Amino acid sequence: MRKYEAMVIVDARLEEGDIQKAVDRFSKAITDNGGLLGKVDRWGVRRFTFEIDHQNEGYYFVAEFNAPDGLVDQLKRTLLISDEYIRGKIVRPT
Repeated sequence: MRKYEAMVIVDARLEEGDIQKAVDRFSKAITDNGGLLGKVDRWGVRRFTFEIDHQNEGYYFVAEFNAPDGLVDQLKRTLLISDEYIRGKIVRPT
């Protein structure tokens, strides 16, 4: 398993409970598929430098995790398909 970091932006127009569910759903996708979830750093609502999909702000969180090779592709697909996630980036830290 390799170490990864994911920065995800959730739609800030959602209610607080729905934002929490989106963060938990991403975390659960990691643990349910053989990954090990590390620290989840919740940055809260931040204003964008430029407009994304007609929105000016989003809820940011950063998750550190260890995952097998196929899991990262599945997480990227989840970020693209789900409406509550505005953007997401998964990287391998050095």
